[in-house]
Amino acid sequence: MTYAISSQGLALIKEFEGFRAEPAQLPDGNWLVGYGHVRAEPGGPVSEGEACDLLEMDIASYEALVNQAATQPLTQAQFDALVSFAFSIGAEAFQQSQVLRRVNSGDMIAAACAMEAWRKSDVTGEMEIVDALVRRRAAEKALFLADMPNKTVPSVFVRAKLDHAASILGAPVKYAPAPEVGAVAVAQLPKGDNVVRLTEILQSEPQTETLLLTQVVANDVTEEGEDAAEIATAHARPVARVVENVRETLKQQVQEIDPAPAKERFAFFRKSPERAIPAVNPQIKVDRRLRNMRRRHQRIEQLRAFDYGRALENAGLIALLIFGLALVATGASLLIGRTVDAIELAGAAALATPGLAAALMAVVGLRHAPARGPVES
Repeated sequence: MTYAISSQGLALIKEFEGFRAEPAQLPDGNWLVGYGHVRAEPGGPVSEGEACDLLEMDIASYEALVNQAATQPLTQAQFDALVSFAFSIGAEAFQQSQVLRRVNSGDMIAAACAMEAWRKSDVTGEMEIVDALVRRRAAEKALFLADMPNKTVPSVFVRAKLDHAASILGAPVKYAPAPEVGAVAVAQLPKGDNVVRLTEILQSEPQTETLLLTQVVANDVTEEGEDAAEIATAHARPVARVVENVRETLKQQVQEIDPAPAKERFAFFRKSPERAIPAVNPQIKVDRRLRNMRRRHQRIEQLRAFDYGRALENAGLIALLIFGLALVATGASLLIGRTVDAIELAGAAALATPGLAAALMAVVGLRHAPARGPVES
């Protein structure tokens, strides 16, 4: 069956695209006019009727895309929501999204929840959660679920509990207001090294790193296709588990795999511990690429933050320890295997006493030196 967008779907797209009669320049040098229509040249202004015609022309390719890509029967509201969603994120991203995968697997609830993850933009040069995208995803999700039968769930029977994965996705560090068209300079922003850029993103939003490192991998994502596949959120594939049991199980497994090390004699020889938190549920898979990238960045930061003054101080304390032990050994050698008089005894004591004091001072200094822990980032 071939679908066409309804007036309700067009109204939703118009509401969030906004009408612009006068052309406004985009960061890539093109021009925006009407309801999200792009021109290579500025051209003249358009009326609202002309803008509607341009929008219907632009929407036609996305109607064909959803009709071709979606293999499950859709309601009119679901089709409208998918066209708006595809128009917002682009055709290529839509074809690789978890939203389309869940639709084709028949899991419409998971498909609607997966829409919420598409809320960031880098139009200003920094990847940020944009408030307008959050509202648009909520409207598309509501429209997608509008025609589905409602199931009554008494609250006293099914008491809602906090989904921590959902709280991470829904509670970012900050929201960014939607930038005005024309306010961003026309220039191609330098991309830089992908590893460095991704590390900066993870540092700016620790919640995102937590979500990525505990991603839920879909059954239809193979090892060969992981690079191209979108990270599946816990919204797309919920895992039922009791939060209190998860915390206790994690604590026990960490202690079994990496028990607390015994206190070493000298802090200078301590190594930075690296603890691996095991997955409680076998469906949860740690992204090793992100973990290795993170560790590599930590090693670089450790080299940058290395305290050379402390290293020189420790080297000096070790030299003092060796010197003190040498004085003690020299004093003891004067008393071994021979008969000594009072003068020789006093001489041996004069050598051994300061040597012993120097050795004790060095031991105390090394013992109380601060350990070099992992660099916080």
